Amino acid sequence: MPIAAVAERATLSATPVSRRVKKLEDEGIIAGYAPVLDARKLGFELEAYVLINLKSHSDKNIARFENAIRDNPYVVSCHAVTGDMDYILRIIARDVEHLSQITLKTLVRLDGVRDVKSIIALEAVKESRSPPLE
Repeated sequence: MPIAAVAERATLSATPVSRRVKKLEDEGIIAGYAPVLDARKLGFELEAYVLINLKSHSDKNIARFENAIRDNPYVVSCHAVTGDMDYILRIIARDVEHLSQITLKTLVRLDGVRDVKSIIALEAVKESRSPPLE
């Protein structure tokens, strides 16, 4: 949102709003700016969550897995998690066949992976990258 629009909504002039935004950037609270792309309009019709279990939790195995995941453009997020599985990945794919290729030809074949489970998302009910501002 342009500074002028923020200033209008906050009923302030643009100069103090600009200073406050600059301070938030300097403090790292505003970590950056990025376009929000519509994956569907780019041909990625399917979103899935893939749960991964590793064979072992050695530093070498974890590093190898995480590096492979970082290099995979279809994995848009990856988190180490608690519970029965080690990681949850969010994957975008063109369709079910493409997801199958990503899963069966790549993820299952990664050295050190023991188990892979997929969940296909049917609809996004809510999605936000911003923390709540109370």
